[in-house]
Amino acid sequence: MSQYRVKYTHRADRDLEKLPREIARKVVSAIHAIRDDPYLFIKKMKASNPDHPVYSLRIRRDVRALLSIHDTVLIIHVLEIDHRKQAYRDF
Repeated sequence: MSQYRVKYTHRADRDLEKLPREIARKVVSAIHAIRDDPYLFIKKMKASNPDHPVYSLRIRRDVRALLSIHDTVLIIHVLEIDHRKQAYRDF
């Protein structure tokens, strides 16, 4: 099975820049660690569109990454990285 490629949105890039360096490294390594089989580590968000679901990946107790997965082209699209209280506000 091929690995998924990881792409970050502009917003996710900005979110990473705002985080402390140590936490940002953990975020990047956690996202890259799920490339073989991302569905083992994520939760589907209940309010997401069934045609284009959004998933949540728990990085630490208080940090979440919101992802969109495109199986046909093997891409994990990182939409947003934020504190868990703020991460779900747009979805």
